[in-house]
Amino acid sequence: MQWSGSESFASIGQCLAHHARRQPSFVALVHRSVPFSYRALAAQVVAVMDDLAVAGLRPGQVVGVEATDRHLHLLILLAAEALGLTTMSVTASELGPPAALDRLCDRILASHPVSGVPSERRLTMPERWLEQIVGRPVRERRFAELEAEPVPNALVRLIKSSGTTGAPKVMGMTHRVQQAVIGKTLFGMPAWLRAHPDYLCLYGFTVRAAHTRALLTLQCGGTIHLTAADALWAQISRGTGNYALFVSGDLERFVRSVPFGQAPPSLYLDVIGSAVPPQLREQVCAKLTEHLVVTYSSNEVNRVSVVDADNVGTLFPDVRVRIVDERGAVLPIGQTGAIQVRSDTMTDGYIGALELTRTAFVDGWFVTGDVGFQPSTGTLVVLGRADAMLNVGGVKVAPGPIEARLKAIEGVADALVTSVDDVLQTRVLLVAVESDGSIDPTGLRAAVSAVVRAQVASFELLVLPALPRTETGKVRVAAVRALYRQRTQVL
Repeated sequence: MQWSGSESFASIGQCLAHHARRQPSFVALVHRSVPFSYRALAAQVVAVMDDLAVAGLRPGQVVGVEATDRHLHLLILLAAEALGLTTMSVTASELGPPAALDRLCDRILASHPVSGVPSERRLTMPERWLEQIVGRPVRERRFAELEAEPVPNALVRLIKSSGTTGAPKVMGMTHRVQQAVIGKTLFGMPAWLRAHPDYLCLYGFTVRAAHTRALLTLQCGGTIHLTAADALWAQISRGTGNYALFVSGDLERFVRSVPFGQAPPSLYLDVIGSAVPPQLREQVCAKLTEHLVVTYSSNEVNRVSVVDADNVGTLFPDVRVRIVDERGAVLPIGQTGAIQVRSDTMTDGYIGALELTRTAFVDGWFVTGDVGFQPSTGTLVVLGRADAMLNVGGVKVAPGPIEARLKAIEGVADALVTSVDDVLQTRVLLVAVESDGSIDPTGLRAAVSAVVRAQVASFELLVLPALPRTETGKVRVAAVRALYRQRTQVL
């Protein structure tokens, strides 16, 4: 299963070789405060190409990459693409049950010993491999090896969903579509940023959006800063970086921690994951920047719309949306129903999951699982997940508005509203809050109660120092429910 795109671009390898020749001393990557020029980065990629070829990797193979060092991870992805390999970035936990994503790969290249994967498919990275790669001499004549003409319909990546429950769903992406996705991401950027993206990269390359923006930066001849979250403000405040990608929950936590009015005016923030509430937008504009772009997207179709402060999304040019009722009949403009989407960068299904594919892809449309409406043919308002509406004792409860009010309570960093069976096996509302401990338990319960009791008569409160999350920052709902059950069993 793979995407089908319509545009063809130069490969990232060709762009890297081009910049290595035209601007060899310009900084392409900064890792652990050490800058690497385009000349150096191109040489490192060629060195990894040599090592992968010696290890027996050949064009057309699918390679699972588990590398915690982001510099090394990026080098492997760039080298593999130049060699004609298909890559899938995985975490160590995804190489065993229940995900066991190694089944999709011909070889597994891992930074840690991997059990359960047959030895003939397992490659362990050499100790101090990155230091060896960085230390090899630069041979510019080898840069031509990065410039192989790409095959537009060849698979370059296997992309995982970022769902909060169950095993990940996996989709294939061709070179053509990867480049079209980069082009779509560039589409909404101002000219000054496209001319020189100075990308503050917070996430690992198992996160698809982080990988896309790293490729975008190299394509434009910009600089990637591999940045730790706890060092981000120090870098921004001293003028490092003009572009950062945030998952919405991480943005909220970051904004809470920074002072007013000390960020450079050119900072551009790209936000994914979920809607940004008006209060958070106000805080971002006051503390950080007015250059804030929030997008509604999914791994299955890529970017769908750019969402404004009133929660109205403007569709990207290649995107079509329809709203349907429970029977699948298309509803007129303005009526609320289930959102279905199609685009030029849309996948046609999930690898090895025929039943999931039949459910999620209907007549050429992707069934998003979200509810919303279209104010006009070119706009979309997303109201939330169709399966997020809660039924508590016969009362229908929408969690989104409650969560927004809970997060406004002083001392609450984040909140989740869901339902769970209590000790009497009765469905109750569960409110889980991430608290920094600055408010006493009695005061916190009183503040939460003031918000929640407008909807339901009773609720269960779970206070955690940190909500369990996926690698993209989404709260793991099933894990929160499990924590509640563990605590009630102990009590």
